[in-house]
Amino acid sequence: YGNAPVSWFQKQIRREETILYDHLSKEMNELNLIRCQRIPKRPGADWRDLPEEKVKLSTGQIVDLIPWCLPNTADRHNQWKGLFGRLDWQGNFPTSITDPQPMGKVGMCFHPDQDRIVTVRECARSQGFPDSYKFCGSIQNKHRQIGNAVPPPLAIALGKKLKEAVDAKK
Repeated sequence: YGNAPVSWFQKQIRREETILYDHLSKEMNELNLIRCQRIPKRPGADWRDLPEEKVKLSTGQIVDLIPWCLPNTADRHNQWKGLFGRLDWQGNFPTSITDPQPMGKVGMCFHPDQDRIVTVRECARSQGFPDSYKFCGSIQNKHRQIGNAVPPPLAIALGKKLKEAVDAKK
């Protein structure tokens, strides 16, 4: 881990683990990485904070930094709020999804202060999975497992209430 837990949540989620598994981030293509690097490192920053300019890719191709479709369809789509968005250290994940990507409908998938998509483990923690929980398959499959899962704390709460209801009928 590198250092001791700094919060109650971190202590609870780590439990007795000494190794951090699945701290893996999806790769981005070159253009999306450049976009990510240009998104300000502040809460709520998204594509609307990108400068209107062209960038030169390693292939020599020159392209718009802002995807054409975003400003041209923004009025019909709530300004595409959150696309290419950074998460907030003090906030919550807007939702856990099966495929975090910058142009996804949720969109807010960039780490608050690093130029990358949030990792499998960060998404798992957002759902309450302890660090001891291991996911299987590719990064994509792991994200799908997390996004489709019932969060463990919710499953525990539901289980307790169901048990109470069953016990009350006895």
